Amino acid sequence: MDVRENFIIRHLRRIAFSWLGSEAVPAFLRTRALNALGARMHPSACIWSGCVIRSPLLVMGRESFINVGFFFDGARCLTVGENVRIGQFVSVITATHEIGPSSQRCTVEAVYKEVVIEDGCWIGARVTILPGVTIRRGCVIAVGAVVLSSTEPDGLYVGMPARRVRDLPV
Repeated sequence: MDVRENFIIRHLRRIAFSWLGSEAVPAFLRTRALNALGARMHPSACIWSGCVIRSPLLVMGRESFINVGFFFDGARCLTVGENVRIGQFVSVITATHEIGPSSQRCTVEAVYKEVVIEDGCWIGARVTILPGVTIRRGCVIAVGAVVLSSTEPDGLYVGMPARRVRDLPV
């Protein structure tokens, strides 16, 4: 395949993923289409419209739900367990850059790390989850939190950066 063909295929793929976030696509069809494009979503998983999903590197378990305005950069895999609820306008980032010298703080080479959200978690609206984070089972991440590092199970996390403020019943 030459460079031009590769460009066209990548462009068509971006258009397909963009279309999938549209209000015109019913949630059940979004799940089926994402699976056809390479994602691994349980048939009962659901993503509402207004989402930006940039690749098929998505795994979603049984009865998990993602609300409107979700953003996933798609550079590495996002794994969402079973019975997870993700609120409005959540961002999951799987690519970043190292901090370089003062002449160019953002290095050119990207660093990629997957994100995992284990079973039973509730991610509040406008949460940002950064590369390499695992949110352990049963956690609640409060509205607007920025999750920079992995959590421990069954905790309530709040703030920027997110910190554990209390234990939750098992």
